[in-house]
Parts: sequence; C-alpha cells; structure tokens
Amino acid sequence: MALCSIGRPELVTALSAVRAGDTDAVREVVIVDNAGGALDVPLLRSLLDPVPLRVLQGTGPAAAGRNLVLAQSRTDVVLFTDDDCVPTSSWVRELACFMVANPSVAAAFGAVEPDALPGARIRSVEIADVGVVAWGEASSSGDELWCPAISAPEWKPGIASGPPTVPWALVGSSNNLALRRSRMLSGRPPFLPALGPGTAAGSGEDTELGYALMAHGREIAYVPESLVFHHSWLGASAAERAKRVYFRGNVEALGCHVLNADQRAGQLLQAYLQHFCNVNGFADLGEVLEWGYGGHAVNATRTPLRK
Repeated sequence: MALCSIGRPELVTALSAVRAGDTDAVREVVIVDNAGGALDVPLLRSLLDPVPLRVLQGTGPAAAGRNLVLAQSRTDVVLFTDDDCVPTSSWVRELACFMVANPSVAAAFGAVEPDALPGARIRSVEIADVGVVAWGEASSSGDELWCPAISAPEWKPGIASGPPTVPWALVGSSNNLALRRSRMLSGRPPFLPALGPGTAAGSGEDTELGYALMAHGREIAYVPESLVFHHSWLGASAAERAKRVYFRGNVEALGCHVLNADQRAGQLLQAYLQHFCNVNGFADLGEVLEWGYGGHAVNATRTPLRK
C-alpha cells in the first residue's frame, strides 16, 4: 500500500489503523514524503512494525509521487489512500482480495465515508449523463461543515458498466484506490503530472486517470466493503476554496481529452458545467470560469477588461 504525505497529523492514526487491521496482503507500505523531510520516519516505522516501511522523497505534486510509487513498486497491485483518511481493519483485505479475484480489473475504488460527527449526513445528487456525486454535511458550534470525496449510496458494487464517465460520479476517488500496474495505459504516465495537489489545477489527477481507463476499455470497479473514513470537515471558507480546486481539476481533466477531439469527454464537460451553473446560481460560462479561476462571487458584477 502507498500514500503521499504532506505531514498531516492523521497520518499517524492512519498507519496505526493499517497495522491494527489485517495486513497479510501487505508486502510493504510506501510513503512519498512531500513534507520536505519533516516526517518522523522512526515513529512511523515503529507504528507499522513488523510491516516494512519504505520512504521515497517526493518532488511536491501528488501525481508525481504516485507515479514514483508505481514505477518502483515491488507488486503489480498497489493500494492507495491519503494521509487524511483512516482505514477500517478490513480495508486492505477486501480491496486486495477483490483485485486477486478479478485479474482483468485495472482500478478498484473502495468506499469513503466522512469522519463521524454528531448529526453528520451524506448528501448526493445525480448529474444528468454523468452519474451521482456525494459529500458530507454537518454542523459544529453553529458552523456548517462540508466533507468532499465521499461515496454515494446509489453506486453499484462490482465492475462498472455503461459509457465512460468521471470516477467520482460512479466508483470513487484516489483516497481509496487499488491500481494494477500491468493494466495501466501505455505511452503515458498513470497520473498526468499537470493535474492534482501541488499543481495549478489543484486536483483532477484521479478524475483524468479514471476516465482515461474507461475510455480505453479498461475495467474499473467499486468495492464498498473496503472502507476508509475521510478526516476532512471544512468550514465555509475552506469549503469554498476546495470547491474551486475541484472545479478546476474537473475542467482540466476532461478538457485535455476534449482537446484531443474526445466527444464523450466533451459531453461530460458540458453536463458538468451546466450542472455547476444551475446549482450555484451562475448565469453563464463566463461567470463560472471567473469564479473557478479568479475571485468572482455569485451575483457580483464582472469587471470589464477593456474599454
């Protein structure tokens, strides 16, 4: 299993949970250090012992770190999570067993639920021609909280079928993901280095990979028995910034396929933009793009760029 870490405090909890669970299928844990060498490696080794730990020095972007893991992995299947997610005791076993039982699957996504808070709930909405997206909502001390990258109750377990779409509307995201290296696409890196955390896009590396795999006929799947909890409750300001980040990642992930004359990607991007405008009150494409890439607010007047 592997993860890229910027040194979030949940990393210790996550690794402790991995060690406390079923680790028979884990050959080693690989951490890409994106914290500039600030990780307490002796502590992390002691948490995992006797499971071997290998630390690779990252260059910043999460996509580059994940590509580094896949290039240097000693196994064909690699399980990924994030350093703000805490796996359940059966996470490794369920995801690994599914990949063993289904050798044609290129990517399997496990379930993600928000970290428990009193009154927390999962919301979901269907985007026409795209799929179902979900998120967490909660209240704490009068503040409204939002948790992204959550699994939708409507998703169907097993190997996905139907036309290619974005994985976050069908099976999941890279915070709970197994990849089979031998089924990745040739002639390109698994994760595009211009997308994801640490880049100007800010996200989208897993969106692009999931879509690309489906568009090339690779099998992907949803494995709800393999569960992690996402420790990412965001207040209003942080949630607004995160929504901008996810918007940019989705636009750029699909956009790179649109520029290559992929008609299905164009359909998905059109449906996504229309949905985003409808639910957020943006009047047109100009408003939503200026919101996503600038400081525009809903119902504000756009600043003229020339007389």
